[in-house]
Amino acid sequence: MFGGKGGSDERSWRSRSLDAASPGAVAPVGMIEFEVRSFTRPNVSYKIRFENGNWKCNCPAWLDREGICKHIKKAAADLNPFRPPATDVATQQELRPTYGQDWPAYDAARQAMPLMFDQLLWDLLEGVPESLQPVGREGRKPLPLRLQLLMAVKKVYLTTDSRTARGRMILESGGKGMIKQVPNYATPSRLFNREETAGILLDLVERSALPLRDLEDGGTFAIDSSGFTPTCSSAYCTEKHDPTRRHQFIKAHTLIGCKTGIVVSVKITDDHGADCPQFIPLLRLAVSHGFRPAKITGDKAYLSRANLTESERLGIDPFIPMKSNSIRASKGCRMWIKKFHEFHAMREEFDASYHMRSNVEAVFSSIKRRLGERLLSKNGLSRLNELLAKILVHNICVIIHEIYEHGIDPGVPGAPASVRKLPPPEGPNAAADGATAPGIKLPAVGAN
Repeated sequence: MFGGKGGSDERSWRSRSLDAASPGAVAPVGMIEFEVRSFTRPNVSYKIRFENGNWKCNCPAWLDREGICKHIKKAAADLNPFRPPATDVATQQELRPTYGQDWPAYDAARQAMPLMFDQLLWDLLEGVPESLQPVGREGRKPLPLRLQLLMAVKKVYLTTDSRTARGRMILESGGKGMIKQVPNYATPSRLFNREETAGILLDLVERSALPLRDLEDGGTFAIDSSGFTPTCSSAYCTEKHDPTRRHQFIKAHTLIGCKTGIVVSVKITDDHGADCPQFIPLLRLAVSHGFRPAKITGDKAYLSRANLTESERLGIDPFIPMKSNSIRASKGCRMWIKKFHEFHAMREEFDASYHMRSNVEAVFSSIKRRLGERLLSKNGLSRLNELLAKILVHNICVIIHEIYEHGIDPGVPGAPASVRKLPPPEGPNAAADGATAPGIKLPAVGAN
């Protein structure tokens, strides 16, 4: 690797060593051992050694994953006798990729979110059918389902208990005409404890993603699951059974668009719900709603010939890594052979698409940081509905951000992303004084 004769235009590895104090400088310590200066920390150096056919380094990055670190790459490049001389040390350093952020749009969206959240949620609830009062039943009319859903989802958005949420909604509605009379604080708990609520929330989550359909067209989708824990643990058994106390949790299996982080389809299971069987239902549901992803990425838990075959049938290129015991045998799946060879022969190109999967981890992190990982409800049905409400809140927040980032019009589901960009709110209280988005209707919440 480091052999070869150096001519007049070639320099030996000793003559190409940089100044000892410069970042990334390589200096020989022995025949198979070298010292490389740290790129970021002055007066710190690391030793690399070629042993048993592999390079080893004592830097934290190599000790953490035992892979090729930047110090090994620098030494290999600097000791190559056929490498042309570098003119700048900075050009030899491998820079970590960074991703830009439209901070003016982000700031404007965050300022407008408190008001726009209620407006978008109320618009989304417009198509919710109202439950009819049973014939012959006396008493006052039931509370409109639209208003119950507004209060329940808003309670999750405020990340507080029902009583405090009702008090904050009373303060927010005072003098603004949004809610004429705030319902009882127990309304969210009663709604979450009804079986029909899960179907309504699932439909709302799916419909809330439709405005970003064109924006995600032809992009990459990512699938994964994450657990959400309640505030209680499983009960103790008697001491003679040597019990283990562990937190109960439920899993949210989600399919997201990597460009915006919108949750396109979701399935809630218990803590034993496997990931692999959810791949086909979630993908089919997204395609049935008009989403047309070009690629889909997931971890090894989703690797199966059935999943790869279904992706090929839908015209989607799957990027799911092979397991250590995976074999080439296709068993009737052409996509399996293709991905098997891509994974082993073109690993760098495969990983470039596969690592888009980190976006779904970012979505779960956003939900848990913004709305909390714990579920406050006390039984399984209520926890399921509360988790669906968290995902709905996340989708509405993403919509608000994309209004300012890409100028979408949420008033028309599926509208192209060519709508004008909104100007950011002006003044410190612009979001509270009436900053609105185009296409959003603002009826009074108490009106029927």
